[in-house]
Amino acid sequence: MIKIYLDWNVMSQIKNGNHIKLFDILKNNDSLFIPFSTSHIGDIFASFKETKTQLDYINSDLEFITKLTKNQCFYNIKEKLALNYYDPKELFKQRVDEKDLFKNFNLKSLEQILSSNESTKDLGKKLIDQIKSIPLDDALIESFNNQEDSNEIENMFPGLKENPTMEVFFDIFNNMINGLNESDDYKKLRIQLQSSLGINRDNIVNSENPHKIIEAKYDKAGLSKTLHIPENKHAPEWFNEISHEYIFLDMHGYQEDKVNIKKGRKETFKNTIEDSFHSAFATTCNIYVINDNKSYHKCKKTYEKLGIETLVLKPNEFIQYYNKYLKKSDCSLDLNLAIEIISTENYTEEKTENGILRTYIFPYLLFDFFNKIIILFSSKDENEKPVILLSQQSSKFHKIYSFELERLIKVLIGIYGVDMENYGEFNIEELNSETWVGRKWESQNINLRLTRLNGFFQLYLDI
Repeated sequence: MIKIYLDWNVMSQIKNGNHIKLFDILKNNDSLFIPFSTSHIGDIFASFKETKTQLDYINSDLEFITKLTKNQCFYNIKEKLALNYYDPKELFKQRVDEKDLFKNFNLKSLEQILSSNESTKDLGKKLIDQIKSIPLDDALIESFNNQEDSNEIENMFPGLKENPTMEVFFDIFNNMINGLNESDDYKKLRIQLQSSLGINRDNIVNSENPHKIIEAKYDKAGLSKTLHIPENKHAPEWFNEISHEYIFLDMHGYQEDKVNIKKGRKETFKNTIEDSFHSAFATTCNIYVINDNKSYHKCKKTYEKLGIETLVLKPNEFIQYYNKYLKKSDCSLDLNLAIEIISTENYTEEKTENGILRTYIFPYLLFDFFNKIIILFSSKDENEKPVILLSQQSSKFHKIYSFELERLIKVLIGIYGVDMENYGEFNIEELNSETWVGRKWESQNINLRLTRLNGFFQLYLDI
C-alpha cells in the first residue's frame, strides 16, 4: 500500500472545500493508507474553547479525521511507536481532561496533587521534602562567582542566584515552560540564541544550506553543535532525533515560525513542537503532504540531513506525482513494467563477494508495494541465471504492517490466481512461525516467489 501522511493544515483545508482534486484521489482509495496521529489532536486542541460554537467546530474536525483515516492512529507509548484504531473524539477528550494536570509544574502544585489522594498523601510530602533538600549542581553554584556567567544565568533563571534551591529551580522551570507555550518567550529565546552566535536571520531564513551556516557559527564560537531540548521519554530515540533537528533549524532562524499571541489563533512554541512531531510521525510513511511553506522547507532539510527517504510534497506536487507514477486501474501490467525497468540503464552497480549487485530504484510502486529491483549476477558461474527480486526502498523508520501484506497477496491472487500451494489469502497467524510459508505463482514462464528474509518481504522472479 501507499502510505500517505497528511499535515493537519491539509486535512483542515480539504474539510473546508479546498484541494478537491487531492480529496478525489484520497477518498475511498484502497491502494492508500492514510493515518492520523496524536499531533493532529494537539493541533485541534490549540483552538479549544468551551463555547458551543467552537466545540461544534472541533467535533466536526474530529469527525472528518475519522472519515479520512478510518481511525487508524499513530502514537508513542513506552519509547515505541504504535499503530492502532483510536476514535479521535476519545483522544481529544483525554487531552481536555489532562489540560490542567501539569499546568503549574512546581513543587507546591505537585504536593497538592499527591496530597489529594489518600494512598499517596504521606509519601507525597516525604518525596517533596527530599526534592527540596537536593543541592544544585556545584558547577552551577560556582558559575555565580563569574560575573559574565552569572549575568547569563540570571537571564535564564531569574531569582536562582539569590535563592539557589531546587524549589526555586522548579518554580523557574515552570515559568519558563509556560512562557514558551503561552507567550512570546520563544521568540525572545530565538533572538537571544541567534544573536549570541552572530547568525544573521536574513541570511539563513531562505538559505539552501542552513546547516553549513549554523555549523560554521558554532565552530567559530568553539561550541559543540548540540541543542539541549528535553527528551520525550515516551517516544523512540529516532523520533526525538527528527523532532529535535526540526526545532534546531527553527531556533537558528531557518524558515522560522511566526510567534503571535495578539490576534486570532495563538502561535507559540507549542505549534512548532507539534509540527516537529508531525515531521517525525510522517517518516513511517512513503509520502508526507504538507501545505505550510515553512514546515515544508524545514522538514525537507531535516530529512535530507538525517537520510530519510520519505517524500515531502505540497498538495499540487502530490497530485502530479500520483498521476504520473502511482495512478492505475489495476496491477496486471506491473510485471511487464518490471521487465521494462530492468532493460534500462537506470541502475547502480557494485561488486560483492558473491558477484555483481545491480539495483534499480524508481518512483513507481509495482503491485502497490515494491519500488526497487535487485539483480545479482554470480561471479562463480557465468552460466548461472541471475537472481532477480522486487524489494522496497523506504524510509529507515518505515514498517510493514499485516494489512499491507494482506492486500499485496490479494492483488497477486487477483492477477495470477490462487498460489501454487493453495495457501490462498493472507492470515496474520502465518507470521507467528519463524519461517514464513510465503506464496508462489507461475506466469509467462516466470515463477514468482513471495518470501520474507530478515524482516524484508521480497518477490523473486525465477525466469
